[in-house]
Amino acid sequence: QFPPDRCAIDPNTNQTFVLRNDCDATPWQLGAVNFGSVIFLLVATMLLGRYLKHQEVQFDEDEQTAQDYSVKISNPPPDAKDPDEWKRFFQENCDGAHVTVCTIAVDNDFLVRTLLERRERLRTIANMQEPGSSMNMLDLARVAAQEERKRNFWQRLLAMVAPGIPEHFSRLVALNAKVEGLAQLDFPVTNIFLTFETEKDQRNVLTSLSVGSLKADRNDTKAVSDPKYLFRGKHVLNVSEADEPNTVRWQDLNAGAWQKFKERAFTMICTIVAIVLVAFLIDVVNNVSSIGAAFTISIFNTAFPMFAKILTGFEAHPSEGQKQTSLYFKIAVFRWVSTAVIFQIITPFTRSLMDEGGLITQVYALFFADIVTTNALQLADVMGHLKRHILAPRAATQDAMNLNFQGTEYELAERYTDMTKILFLCLWYCSIYPGSFFLCSFSLGIKYFVDRFCLMRSWKKAPQLGAKISLFSRRYFFTMAIGVMAIISSYYWSGFPFDNLCPNDSINSTYEGSFTIFPLDQGNDGTGINVTFTPSDVDYRFCNQNFMEPGSGFTFPFVPTSTSENTNPLEWMTDDQITTTTYFGWAALGIAGVVVLRFFYGWFGMFMSLFKSSYSAVGDDQNIPFSKVASRSAYIPQVASPLFAYPLVACNTDKIDEELYDWEDSDRDYRYYDLSKDAKKLLSGLNVEEPPGFSVVRHYPPPSEN
Repeated sequence: QFPPDRCAIDPNTNQTFVLRNDCDATPWQLGAVNFGSVIFLLVATMLLGRYLKHQEVQFDEDEQTAQDYSVKISNPPPDAKDPDEWKRFFQENCDGAHVTVCTIAVDNDFLVRTLLERRERLRTIANMQEPGSSMNMLDLARVAAQEERKRNFWQRLLAMVAPGIPEHFSRLVALNAKVEGLAQLDFPVTNIFLTFETEKDQRNVLTSLSVGSLKADRNDTKAVSDPKYLFRGKHVLNVSEADEPNTVRWQDLNAGAWQKFKERAFTMICTIVAIVLVAFLIDVVNNVSSIGAAFTISIFNTAFPMFAKILTGFEAHPSEGQKQTSLYFKIAVFRWVSTAVIFQIITPFTRSLMDEGGLITQVYALFFADIVTTNALQLADVMGHLKRHILAPRAATQDAMNLNFQGTEYELAERYTDMTKILFLCLWYCSIYPGSFFLCSFSLGIKYFVDRFCLMRSWKKAPQLGAKISLFSRRYFFTMAIGVMAIISSYYWSGFPFDNLCPNDSINSTYEGSFTIFPLDQGNDGTGINVTFTPSDVDYRFCNQNFMEPGSGFTFPFVPTSTSENTNPLEWMTDDQITTTTYFGWAALGIAGVVVLRFFYGWFGMFMSLFKSSYSAVGDDQNIPFSKVASRSAYIPQVASPLFAYPLVACNTDKIDEELYDWEDSDRDYRYYDLSKDAKKLLSGLNVEEPPGFSVVRHYPPPSEN
């Protein structure tokens, strides 16, 4: 019932003594201040949400992008591969809407992955040779054969781990044969991206054609307001606002719902296993040193995002925003549990207020470790300096050097959770450690300046993710954090004095007199403590003050009237404590109910979007034609590779206006990055004009531009 470091024994009488916390007084004023902080943060969170929503609209209006003019159709007929047909449909049925760019994406993921690997193998072989060496297949075959002939036993063994030119060439031959077969196939159409000339046209299309996604998937022709909105007179289109072009993950657009479910279930199980393993390790370290446990948590909080990124890489997400949201969830769960919850679980209830090994000491150590380690590692940017100052000057080609100067890649989800974990830690322990508010503000202030420095100096440019992570964080994190703050604060106020001791009416006569006692965790070899008790003193009995005691049942709300077989709050609570816990406990229950209702309200809205349109225009129409937007870009299928400084294009680039790309290579033409040219070259013996297995992008400039 009591840990050994809180117990002592007199070896002469074998009588046991227990340490009592001298903090009976819990003035109602302290509880009122804590309760006021909960209400203040609740109101502040609501106002912050409104402010951020207003700012999102203002930012969207200040900068026009392709998203403001574009729609996505996720259920087109598999054979609808003619851009002219789509252009005519919208022009004839949507008040003359002018389609400026039409992108028809097909289910050619396997072909694109094969072409991407082929390019990467060629680039790897080129990097292994002297600059300017021939990349002709016959020359590569000769080089591969020569190198393989020279190898001894150990070199052949090493090649199984670190492939050389012969291994890469063998794989290249297989990839060429695979491309020659796949490029001759015709793949079904899966997604259509349409960019209109005006915002008015886009909003009109979304308003007129949007129906519930379930009704569109079932092709419920009664769901449309006018039969003219049926494509080819019989297809209900699932139309939605498109994401930004540089956030579309073209390789993941065609993944099915069951595939996505399996992937997310697997990655979530891996995340839970990681949390359990780290919790066990922290418990072991904490038994040795609370400072060491704090730095262990900080190190794992820094390292886990890399593991979470690998896990998220196994998931299919149609947009970078959805990928970041999934990554945010994994990192947030790990960091919130490892930072705030684990210490609560592994620290015995009666040690909560102890100076050494207590919660307050551990929380302070966590803040200190986070302020020092994470910011120091971020500013050090070891890999960034290594690439820029060591690897880049020694790069064999311009492309290799450019890759080393791209900057350190960062994840917006990781930066969000780095902030929210500190706020979550503060809100969890603020009732017993009010100083956490000051440490939290200090930590967030330092992180702001460090992040600003890295954003300007060392980080790689990130895609235009929009407000998805911000919206997810406001909708779930801030709402949940305030609910947790109210519940945990009411729990801590109910637990004072955290010693599981209740006074008896008098003292047992056997405890009267003087005793020399020794702490149980030190044995008789420790330093004895002399204590004296008189008949005017009282002794104490065990009483469970922990409403969340494992094995004793969970009692909620944490109010004096919540009695159970193992807990009777009136035995230990003072009058002020009874007052504080009464209004705090019931208020926490009310706030928790509001949080749950808020979640269900959002989920209900998502459920209703299956049956009816959820589109509503955001902001005002800026009346700026798409062709006049300075930073315009189009939905051009692309795939990124760590071996290339720029993405590879998965469609024919011949008829695409160069101004529609959101990147530019000053040394090479866009045709160099065109994967369809690779396939056409491999099929040159068949006299194929254009390989049929690629997506199509068609640009229709407005009449004034023509």
